[in-house]
Formats: sequence, structure tokens, C-alpha cells
Amino acid sequence: MKYLYGFLFLIPAIIAAQVTVVSAVPANNAKNVPLVTTLSVTFSEAIDSVAMETNSSGDSRFSNIDSVIGHWYSADSKTMYAKAVLKANQAYFIAFIYVKTKSGAFLVSPFVSYFTTAADFPPYSVSGTILSGSTGVSPEGSAVALANENIMNQKSDGPPPFVAWANVNSNGTYTIPNLVNGVYWPIAVKDVDHDGKINPDGGVDVIAIGDSVVINSASITNLNMTFLNFTPQMLHESIADAETLAMKNLPVDRVLKRVSGYDVDTLGRSRGWEFIYSVNGNTMGKSVRVGNMDNKVSDINDSYFSWVKIMKPILNLKSAATSATVMMAVESAGGKAFRKLPVPPGAEMRVELSINDAKNGWFGGMPGGYDTSKIYWNVAYVHNVQVTNDSSNWIKGLYFLCDLTTGAVILSRLTGVADDAVIPSEYVLRQNYPNPFNPVTNIRFVLPSSGMTTLTVYDLLGREVSILVNERKNAGECTIPFNASALTSGIYFYQLRSGSFVETKKMMLVK
Repeated sequence: MKYLYGFLFLIPAIIAAQVTVVSAVPANNAKNVPLVTTLSVTFSEAIDSVAMETNSSGDSRFSNIDSVIGHWYSADSKTMYAKAVLKANQAYFIAFIYVKTKSGAFLVSPFVSYFTTAADFPPYSVSGTILSGSTGVSPEGSAVALANENIMNQKSDGPPPFVAWANVNSNGTYTIPNLVNGVYWPIAVKDVDHDGKINPDGGVDVIAIGDSVVINSASITNLNMTFLNFTPQMLHESIADAETLAMKNLPVDRVLKRVSGYDVDTLGRSRGWEFIYSVNGNTMGKSVRVGNMDNKVSDINDSYFSWVKIMKPILNLKSAATSATVMMAVESAGGKAFRKLPVPPGAEMRVELSINDAKNGWFGGMPGGYDTSKIYWNVAYVHNVQVTNDSSNWIKGLYFLCDLTTGAVILSRLTGVADDAVIPSEYVLRQNYPNPFNPVTNIRFVLPSSGMTTLTVYDLLGREVSILVNERKNAGECTIPFNASALTSGIYFYQLRSGSFVETKKMMLVK
């Protein structure tokens, strides 16, 4: 669920210094707002603009406004402005989730303001209660939002496309107002450790995700959601749940062929473990997935099953060494050093653990050194390029074969191809680095095909500052330096155009 890890929130913490919102334009619940308008929010203290523009998600505020020309700060840094182009007869919201001042003060509570370009707001709402569940986390201080696409199937990075927002009351209740007929996907979040990020993988922050709701000329009540705890698990903590799901959902002739955990940490924990079974006389494959996001059973595709079906059965899973023991062994045998290698642009470092036979696994075809009749732990440290939501390419890897019952390393091998050999199948405009910068930064982008390409820099008022690229570029990843020594400090935008693709990102020059 890649959109959660970049998600930025600050839920009220009990701290000595706090900042409040003094005023907003348009005012909360304003009607008949002009289609071209300047939005502003004034705070009780001067805002730390660097912190606001460079937090880990690249943003600190959310809205359903889809056309913002630019934003800037007042001379005393207490007021934030944004010029927006709005649509007729539409309701809008703006939500400040993370605000930090120059004195180090933080926002008392998330700020939400509503306005509309129509004579009145849409009449419908969604309300309900957020429950602590097994997490024991109080819902007070959390936030609830509705997106107009399925959160679980989101294809783009960053937060979902929210269309409505509300804060949760002290008793856990909420009401999201100003909604029109349509299908919505709800999510509630709370930053329990008050670090400015929602990071459920750490096992502290929590989220709740509800089923889609349909508004059809009536408000919805009692949409209750329960917080989930996202603490990653070691393999042995997942086996019982997987066996229970398999017993309930798979035929009696099921045969376990492979177990794998993705994005495994140094303690041998994964957000989800996948148990692959062959069923119906080894003619089809089933996936039993157990983790901190969902427990489910699903089919596996023919390509994956054609590999799995020739694997040997796993008959002694409960006798396997713990995933923590295996990770301790491979970290000492070279995994820790691999983590320190530079990761190529556009890639990420990932670790996968699996249990299956070696002959039909990552060590298939390698000479001697292991008994091909046995089942082993397999560990892969890889530099991974995500091609689509469902597929990726490993461009470099360090593989380990480990004894199933002891976790001891038996074999290892390093593989790889040229770091630039893998080209993602879609356009990507990356965030510049460093950001903020002074005075040089690098802008990277990926082209899946050759074509006429422009990369242009604009100031806050939309004026062209520099044309960095204006030529036909070949498919692949490009890194373009930008020297802003002749410019003044402030926020700038860079826009990539190639074929029908257009995307704009912001960067900050600090001198």
C-alpha cells in the first residue's frame, strides 16, 4: 500500500508551544466563492516555510482543489497564500495537517475549512464512529477522509485523491459534510507517535479502512471503522492464521509449495507472508496471504503457477528456523554490506525471504553444494525497480541459500546487470534532489519511449524561468542539473512534457 508510507499527518500532541489558525479566506462555510480566487490562512506565529515545503511527503496540506497556480507566504511568514482556479457549483475543502512555526510550535489540531462556488452546499454527509479495536489507541485527534477511487488499488504515489475531510471528535464520532451522489472510499488515520508521519509499519501509528459507500440521494450514518495494528510479523507468528484460512477455503488435496515474505526488515519481520498452495491435483494454484493489512485467499496467475507446480512440497514448515534467525545469519554473511551499496536512480533496496526447494528456486542450475531433494530458506537482497503495481524487475541482487532448520548460510551469489538496463513502462517525474537546494539541484525523469520532451521551470506566478530540456529524448532515465544561482530564494515549479504526459512538481531555493 505504497500511498500510506508517504502520507503526512500531525495529530495534536501535548506540547508546550502550539500554533493556532487566526483566520482563513474564504471563511469556513463560505458560499458563492469566485471561480478565480486567492486562498489564505493566517496563523498565530510565523511559519517555518522550509519545514512546510520539505517534509517527507512533499506536502503538508490536502484539498480537492485540482488547479492551483502557485502559493507563497506573507512578509512576516504568518500567512500562506494560494491562487486557485475553481469549478462552478462545486464544494471544496482545505485541510492543514502539519504546520510548524519558526519557534518550533505545531498546529493545535488539524485545520479544516469548507467553501463552495455554488449558492449552497451539497446536502449529503457521511457520519459514524472510529473504534480503537485491538490497538487500544484512542480515536480522538484522528482524521477521516473520503477518496473518489479505491484506496487499495491506487496506482499513483502519494495520498489518495481526497474529495472530503473531517476531524474526529473526542468521543470518536465524525461527520463528513457537503457530499454529492457517488461512490467513495473512506480512510481514518492517527499519528500516535506524533512524528509528523503515518508509518503503520512501525507498529505504533494506526489506520482504519472502510468498504466503499454509495451516496444515492441520502446521507449515510453509522459508517464505523476500526483501527488496525500494522506491526510486522515474523513467519512463525503467521503460520497458524495461514493454516486456518487454507483449511476453510481450500480443498483437502492442497499442497504447500512456497512461502514468502516481502520487504523483510533486519528482525525477520514482514508486513505480509504469502503461502502458495497447489490444489485440484496440482492443476491450479492458490495464494493465502496473512499480514497486517488483510488476510485473504486468491488465485495465482498461470505464469506464477507454472513455476510453483514443479516445486517440491513443504512438509515440515513448523520445524523451520525462525525468520529472525535466518536474517541474523545473512546480515552477517554480507547482507548488511549490501544494504550500504548505492541504490541506482529509480530503484529501491528490498529484501525477500522464501521457503521452497533450491532446484526450482533462485539457485536452480548452480553446481553442487546443496542437496536438491531438500527444502531451504532463500533470501534475496535486491535493487528493485517497480514497473507496475503488480510487477517489478530486480536489477542487482545478493542471494543466500540457508538451511531450513538451523538458518545457517550454505551458499551465496551476487548477480546483476547494468543499472540502467531496466526502463519502467510509464512516465515518471521524480522529486528534485537536493530539496531545498542552493544553488544547484538535479531533476530526474523517466521516459518509456522516445519523443519530443520539454522540462521547464516556472516561478510562483507561472512565469517561465528556464527551459532545461527542449529536444527529442530517447527512452530511459535522465538526470538534468538546474543551477539557480541567478534566482532569488523561494518556491519554483518544474514541469515535464513528453507525448501526452504532463506533470509538475515544486522545489525550494534557499540562499
